[in-house]
Formats: sequence, C-alpha cells, structure tokens
Amino acid sequence: MTPAIGYDDLRAETVLQVAKLMAAAAITAPKSGGQLFLAGRHNFMETVIIAEPDERAQLAAWLRARGAERRETIWFRDADVAEAVDAVLFVGLRPDWYPPNYDCGACGYATCAEFLHATKPLRDASDELEFAGPACNLRDIDLGIAVGSAAKTAALHSIDCRCQTRVAVAARKLGVITADHAVALSLSMTHKSVGFDRRLPEVDFDALDLPGTGTLPIGVEGAARHGGARNRQQPRQPIRPPESS
Repeated sequence: MTPAIGYDDLRAETVLQVAKLMAAAAITAPKSGGQLFLAGRHNFMETVIIAEPDERAQLAAWLRARGAERRETIWFRDADVAEAVDAVLFVGLRPDWYPPNYDCGACGYATCAEFLHATKPLRDASDELEFAGPACNLRDIDLGIAVGSAAKTAALHSIDCRCQTRVAVAARKLGVITADHAVALSLSMTHKSVGFDRRLPEVDFDALDLPGTGTLPIGVEGAARHGGARNRQQPRQPIRPPESS
C-alpha cells in the first residue's frame, strides 16, 4: 500500500516535474520556418529552472534594488512573488538566435540581412539596458508561442503559473540566464495562486538605501502616475525635437 502523501512531500517535487514538462513544451512549440527541426538548425530557445529559496531570494533582492532606482512599486510586488512561489521557469531567446530569413519586412527592413546589419550597433550597446535588442519580430512571436505552450502545460497539470518579464530581467542581470530577452513563468502549488489579487506595496523611495543595479533607465525623481505603479523614466539620450526644414 502506498503511504499517505503529504502536501509538503508533494509540492516541491511536483512543481519541478511540471516545470520540466513546460520547458519541453516551449522547445517543441512551432517556430517560424520550422528551422529548429526541418532545416537542422540549432535550438535558439533557452530554458532554465530555479527552485532553491536562496536563488529566488537573490532575484527578489535585485528586483527591489531595481524598483528603487526606477521608483516603481511593481518591482517590489514581483520581488514578494519571487520569494513566495515554488519555482520559476525562464524561457527566452538565446544570444545566438537567427532570423527565419522570410524577408517579411515586419522589422521595417527589406531583408533579414539588412535588419541584422543595421541594428547590430544597437544590440552591441544593450549591455546597460534590461534586455538586448532589437530582435526579429517573428522570433519574438516564436517566444510568445513558446511561453503560451509552457503556460498551457502548467494549466493542464493544475499548477498555478504567472508570466512575468521583470523577474526575467533580474535573472538576466544576475547571470541566471543568457537570453537577450525572456519571460519568467512563476510556478506554485497552493490553495490560492500566489500572484492572484496581490496588491502593490507601499514604498517610500526616498527612505530606501539599496544598491544600484547598473541598469538603465532610471526613474525621474518625484514623477509618478497610476498610483505609483509606473514612473516616468529618464531617457538614455536627450530627446531633441526634429529640425525644421
């Protein structure tokens, strides 16, 4: 007879197993051109799972530091979620992604080669930003499909899942992932979803003493809107009006 399975015994192992199935779903989700398999090209999707409390605590600490310099309370809310969930699956575009060579024009350039050549300086100068870019529009769609397939897998196995980008930024800046940009799928197995109906915390930004993250942009002091969830950010370069002819 199988002994009774307690909640604590079931929780961590089950969430981790489902996270692996979600990673598989992200990898096998349809990609533009079918190049992952039909053309024998390499996998450009990155999948990483973290579950240890100390790893999630590091993500949370970075999120709070980033929220302080952006003067946005939503980063603090996501930090609380990162500490409360059981595991996080990251799905992103690896730095060695390649376009599907459709020459579709969705990026504003006539060919994929023209896009890669024209935007390379911007990608090379993206280190101080949260994500690196620009990226191919079709590959962004592929990433969205992969994340959707992973989230569907979580739902099929009754694991609560919340898709987040700010947690993925923290993972990228801490070296947990290498993806140019990614989405974090926060996973939990509780009687109520960890991320459901979670309110924004009250934060006194001027009283905080948190380290900087070396990431741009940063918030404009004293400027806030939408109850402090969003704050106007300082431009990386001065925005000048177009010259009149």
